[in-house]
Amino acid sequence: MNKLQNYKNEIEQFAFEELERFYTGDKPVVFERLNTSGNGDEFVIDHTENNYVIRGNTSRSLLYGVYKLIEKVEGLVFLALEKEKKIGIQGLTNTYEGKPKFGRRGNVFETIDDIPFLKRMLDVGTKNGQNEVFFTFFLWDEVKEALLPEIKKRGIDVTLGGHSLRYLLAKAKGVSVSGKAAADGAVNDLVGEETEFTAANALKNQDFLQDKEAQQSVIEVIVSYCEAEPVIQRISLWPEDVGAKGEDAKLFLTQYMAFTEKLQQALAGAGLQVEVEHIVYNAGLSWEMLERKEQQVSSANVLYAYWGRNYAHSYKSERDGRAWQSLMDWRRSTDKQITVFEYYSDHFMLSELFPLLFKRIATDIENYKEAGCDGMVNLVVPLHKIAKAQPHMEQYDYQQYQQLNNVVFARSLWEDAETVSYLLSPAMQQLAEEIEHIFAQNSQYNAIFFPSRVVEAKNQEAKLEVLKLLNKMDQLLQQAKIEEPLQQYVESLQRVVQATKIRWEAL
Repeated sequence: MNKLQNYKNEIEQFAFEELERFYTGDKPVVFERLNTSGNGDEFVIDHTENNYVIRGNTSRSLLYGVYKLIEKVEGLVFLALEKEKKIGIQGLTNTYEGKPKFGRRGNVFETIDDIPFLKRMLDVGTKNGQNEVFFTFFLWDEVKEALLPEIKKRGIDVTLGGHSLRYLLAKAKGVSVSGKAAADGAVNDLVGEETEFTAANALKNQDFLQDKEAQQSVIEVIVSYCEAEPVIQRISLWPEDVGAKGEDAKLFLTQYMAFTEKLQQALAGAGLQVEVEHIVYNAGLSWEMLERKEQQVSSANVLYAYWGRNYAHSYKSERDGRAWQSLMDWRRSTDKQITVFEYYSDHFMLSELFPLLFKRIATDIENYKEAGCDGMVNLVVPLHKIAKAQPHMEQYDYQQYQQLNNVVFARSLWEDAETVSYLLSPAMQQLAEEIEHIFAQNSQYNAIFFPSRVVEAKNQEAKLEVLKLLNKMDQLLQQAKIEEPLQQYVESLQRVVQATKIRWEAL
């Protein structure tokens, strides 16, 4: 058993504790530095007659090396939120090199304040090679006390931001606002419902971007957050989720990027090594907020978030070609980091007709890597409250179902990492492909119905088209012979398909 405890900090101590927890072999395991000047997450595992040696650039990469060693010599992989999975032991016949495809690899949480779930996501995400967790400011205030110990011992970077502008302005004014109230307001914004928080803190992007005093007050609040907690490595504060139109659109990106640059300067002036990025996205399906056009680029990094993709086809398809060209334009125009924001675990966008996207995820990652992008983050969004109230949704476990895509996403961000073959039997791999082929088509309606979705049955003109799709879904699921871990997921899909068909037939 490993008796070498030469750890230098709490991350390496945790790596050793995880080794002790899962490793049952007699051969000692040694931690060493791979490259003293390196700062990436690369690691190497060597083995001799006498020991295993895990070499990593950083303490965090040593932790990744521990999990890979456990996978190779113990046959344990960490795919589900609750329990590890036993696979055939592969062993180590030569040096194993762990190399991520992107420097930034994380999950985004905007409103989920379920502490046990967040802890499990953090744990499983790290075990599969993620290195970041992204919170809105108001969610961070709700969960940080419980999550900070878990974050620190894993060496995970924290990004704060999202649609937190109203919350930060309220704090700057000394108004007492709970994170829960802000989260409820953010959720209700999606369906146009007003809450006490949103009514009291109404905000137009253009008003804030023209108000230097308000900007300065928000910047001071953000600096105080970063000074209070060193795990905060990045600020990604977005405008409110309302599309810029008309005259407002002409100046929007210029003014917004200027604000992020002022924030960047203020953080540097405070002696803080915190990155700043600005988002480009089509909020409210506004191309003016996604495309660079003639705008000068910023000195801040870029987060690219295109909402409304058709996940049944490549990003480069004719339907989404304009968005792809916009991404390519940003990549050509800036030498700053570009991170792509995806929605593979978003139960608002993808709905409870939730598609497996294993092939799409793999293809996307290769396309983004080839395009020269620097990172990817995946948004995790719970079931919409309207869905939760439906009788057929009582047994719908969104936390487990979103993880099917998320764990494939996390593992696919590393070179030569096994994904679907560990998760599913050959028969279930075939079913997953068929589910993806049919169910991913649901996403093509997002832009057309915005902000409605197929499960809400509101578009009379598309009735025959959608019913045809739903019938295909139904036929596929009825014919299938299901094994775990897809059994409960498929049973839930069957109930959702049936209920959705009834809604559309009655339209």
